[in-house]
Amino acid sequence: MIVYRFLILGLAILVPTTVCRATQKILDAPECDGSGLIDPDSPSRCSGDGLVPNPDHSGHSGHREGFRFENPSTNCRYVSQMHIWDAFKDLEKDMTKLFRLINKDVDFTVMGHHPIAGRYHDLMHFYVNALRRVSVLFYDHADKFEIHPQAIHGGCNSQWSVQEIQFKGIMNSGSPFEVVNVWVTRWDHNKQMVEIRTYIDQGRITEALHQNEIWWNASSARDNLRYMPGPAGMPNLEELEDLLGYPDGRKYED
Repeated sequence: MIVYRFLILGLAILVPTTVCRATQKILDAPECDGSGLIDPDSPSRCSGDGLVPNPDHSGHSGHREGFRFENPSTNCRYVSQMHIWDAFKDLEKDMTKLFRLINKDVDFTVMGHHPIAGRYHDLMHFYVNALRRVSVLFYDHADKFEIHPQAIHGGCNSQWSVQEIQFKGIMNSGSPFEVVNVWVTRWDHNKQMVEIRTYIDQGRITEALHQNEIWWNASSARDNLRYMPGPAGMPNLEELEDLLGYPDGRKYED
């Protein structure tokens, strides 16, 4: 499906240049004695220092690529750090999950002064005006796209989390494209992102779009209330609306 290809590499252009830090109170799992965290994959291990050395995380090849979690607890009010890792990594091969990972009424701000900057009041406007618009720049090499979570801060019993995500791909020109994207996200009890702020490498996005289309600047002060997809035109909105829903498969009532 052509929508999938448009989705896959659009995320790669959302490229902040700073690293954010978030703090959170680390909580013990019920199986521990109160002295430290428990490895969610090995209930008998409580180190007492809040860290689990080299935890074995099933579900992804390479044990989640050797990622070390600040808080490996699964006893969470919102989303565990492992859930966050899996959610971003899953987008590498199945970007349709984006439409259930992010709430349809998300408050999404793309910071900076460049063509896709601004505040988006729902997922569909963000997809059409920003994500899909830049996705066409990578369409010819969509199969080369990779996502590698680099760091996760917060989450679990905090609504807010910060993710540093490496995106790697090949542009239509054949040139390699590799960036680290930082998302500051607020989650709800449905395990969906309901508020997102991301920061853009202004020079890279402006250069990439300038080589492919004649559209110019915007700013984060602009409210994106109209669809402005760029020269590629509008996607099939009915097809996209069919993808919207909660993580457990339920559809929105409105």
